[in-house]
Amino acid sequence: MINKKNVSLFVLIATGVVIVLVLIGIFAVGKINKQVATNKASRSQSISISKERHDSQKSSSQNHSSGSKSSSEETNKHMSEKEVLTQFLEDFSTVKLDNGSISHRAKDLKKSMTEAAYQANYVEQDSDELKSLLSKYEKTKQIDTSNSTQLVSKQYLESNLYLNANVPGQYYVELYYSETPIYEQKGYKIEAKYEITLIDNKINSLELISKKQS
Repeated sequence: MINKKNVSLFVLIATGVVIVLVLIGIFAVGKINKQVATNKASRSQSISISKERHDSQKSSSQNHSSGSKSSSEETNKHMSEKEVLTQFLEDFSTVKLDNGSISHRAKDLKKSMTEAAYQANYVEQDSDELKSLLSKYEKTKQIDTSNSTQLVSKQYLESNLYLNANVPGQYYVELYYSETPIYEQKGYKIEAKYEITLIDNKINSLELISKKQS
């Protein structure tokens, strides 16, 4: 005859074992899910970091390529109108008779002038003509006096600026510089008067009022 007490004990033990196994299973599944979630988060973070680095490198590259283009504009923005105008007058009235200096002068003037003013004053054309005359002179030692552009070096001396209170950005300018023809050792002083207008810290118009040797 089966002992009911023993049967009850067996059932109780079996039930306890099943409960323990179920708890172990639940714990194991939870741990696996947590690990999977951690791995996904890690991969997601890695992808995000990689994308951020790529975007950062791309942005840095774009900024570098545009930096040289905008550097001169940024410099002008941090200068006063009078500082911009004085620098322009120095570049404008200084001419050295060598190809490198002639090209550099044209680039500096282009940076400080609006496109309209740069074209209206034939800066690039005059620079090319000056280099052509210089090349011919170096080969033949002859001077073409019929050309409007002459082989004359110039050196900025000083300038006086007077703001027109009635017209924003407009200045009356007294400019002094020296001129020395290539075939002479000693130069002479020039006094020139201009009316110059600036827009957005760039030379927009340049009108010669008078010019004389002083």
